[in-house]
Amino acid sequence: MIKNFNANVGGVEFEFLTQHVIKLHGFQVYVTHEGQKRRFHMQVNAEGKFNITDPNSCPNEYLPFETYLSDSILNSQARVPDPSI
Repeated sequence: MIKNFNANVGGVEFEFLTQHVIKLHGFQVYVTHEGQKRRFHMQVNAEGKFNITDPNSCPNEYLPFETYLSDSILNSQARVPDPSI
């Protein structure tokens, strides 16, 4: 089962909410920026890494964190077999 989690990346706290409870596929990511809670989405790509789907929805200073955020997602979950296999 895919779980929600929090991760600190670059001294910033991010909250990850899964979009699928069985397959590691996509997350809504929340971060407090300039006193407001902001949301952007990350989705798995063909290489198995997670990308920010709409860079315009993510505060610019966090765009360089994309690889670290992806690693946080991948490291947060117990390896779940792909049900489509």
